[in-house]
Amino acid sequence: CRTSTLGGAIVHRRYNPAMESPSNIILIGYRGCGKTTIGKLLADQLWKTFVDVDDLTCKRFDNPSIAAIWEQHGEAKWREAEVEVARELCSRSDHIIGLGGGTLMEAGAREAVENANARRIYLKCEPEVLLQRINADSRSAETRPNLTSHGGGVEEIIAVLHQREPVYQAVADVVFDVTHVDIDGAVRHLIKRCL
Repeated sequence: CRTSTLGGAIVHRRYNPAMESPSNIILIGYRGCGKTTIGKLLADQLWKTFVDVDDLTCKRFDNPSIAAIWEQHGEAKWREAEVEVARELCSRSDHIIGLGGGTLMEAGAREAVENANARRIYLKCEPEVLLQRINADSRSAETRPNLTSHGGGVEEIIAVLHQREPVYQAVADVVFDVTHVDIDGAVRHLIKRCL
C-alpha cells in the first residue's frame, strides 16, 4: 500500500503489479461523493468513455427515476438489473464506470468489479459533507429513494455507510478522501498519483 496526501486528503493505494495499466477505472462511493462529476472529467482527460451504472439501469426500465422504479417494480428488480448492467460494463475496455452507491452490496456486481481489468477507486467523503452535496442537487429528493427510516438525513448516511464502507474499502485499490478537495484538484491528483 502506498500513501500520499493532497491538501489534507489521504490516499491509500494497494499496490498490485498486475494492474499497472488497467483498461478501466471504476469509481466507488456513496451518492454525492463526486463519482459522476469526477468520472466525466477523468474521461475527458484520459480519452475514455464515462458510463454511470445508475443511469444505464434506469434506461432498462425506461424511467429516469430510481425512486419511481423502486415504487413500481421493487428494489429487488432494480438490484437484479443493476447487477446485469455492472457485469456488462466491467467487461468493456477503456471506460470509466461510476457505480451506484449500493452496487457493490450485490454479490454478482461485486464479483464483476473485483474481476474487472480496472483500477478501483473509492471516493471517500464524510457524512455531513455528503449530505450538503446531496441537498445541493435539487433533483435528488425526487429521483432517489430513502434507504432507511431516517428519511435521507445525516443519520441515514451514517447508517448506510456503516454497512457499505467495509465493502467499498475491501474492493478498492485506492481510497481517496475527497471531503475537503475541490473537483479539479481531485482529478489532477488522481491522474498524477493513483492511475
